[in-house]
Parts: sequence; structure tokens; C-alpha cells
Amino acid sequence: MHIESPLGFIADFPEHTQVLEDSSAGPNTAQYGLLGEVLVTVIKDDTSVQGAAQANGWAHLMSEFYLEERKGTLLTEGELNIPGRSSYAVLVGYTDQEGSAKVAASVGTWQNDRFIGTLVIWPYINPETEPRVDLLKEIVTSIRPA
Repeated sequence: MHIESPLGFIADFPEHTQVLEDSSAGPNTAQYGLLGEVLVTVIKDDTSVQGAAQANGWAHLMSEFYLEERKGTLLTEGELNIPGRSSYAVLVGYTDQEGSAKVAASVGTWQNDRFIGTLVIWPYINPETEPRVDLLKEIVTSIRPA
């Protein structure tokens, strides 16, 4: 599914992606539901992020909610090594309000002098497969500045 967002990004998501009309994440955000109960939120925050180092800091700042408020655990963090961009991710395991185990991955991407923030949440399957960095990398790779 090809998406050209008024927020200034283009995304090429899988065919059965659900576009959520009203983003629960607030203004300057767009949300998409992917198969496997994966929620993708794309955030436009280019007024506060001006470079790769600040994109890295943004990823840490966004992860704090899941670490502190949700009493989560840091699973991993680091550069996603996607050609042509700087994408830094922080992945946190936490328990949602319904008691389900989840992974929240906040990613700050700097590409072509533009910032794109991404938050991806998916169900925690088991310790042998989590964190699914390949899934995250595939999603982040599909989103780019317009």
C-alpha cells in the first residue's frame, strides 16, 4: 500500500495495512495497523530535531514513557544500519494496561536533512524471537521523506 502523507513522508506498507483515520497519538502524527497486531505511528517533529544526533536523542526521549510510566525493560538499542539514512532505535519490553506483553520501539531517523520519528508497537512473542529488530528495520525502511 503506497501512502503519501500530508505530514511530508511516503510509506510503502504491506497490502493489508489499515490506515487509522484519527491518530490517538495527537497532532502531526499518522497511525497504521499492520498484520500481526503491529501499530505504526509516524511523527512529524522537525521543529525540535535538527540532525542525526538529535534524532538519536529523540528516540531515547520517546522510549522513556515505556521505561518509566509502563515500568518497562530496555531490550536493545542501536543504529539500524539502513543505507542512506541515520536511524537509531530504542526497544523496550513492557506490559500494557490489559496485561499483555508488548515491545515498543522508538526510532529517530535523519535522511536528506529531514527528520521522521517512528514508534512501532507489537506483541511480545517469546524470548527466542524478541526483540524483532528485522521487523522494525523492514518497517522503518518503508518510510521516507516526501
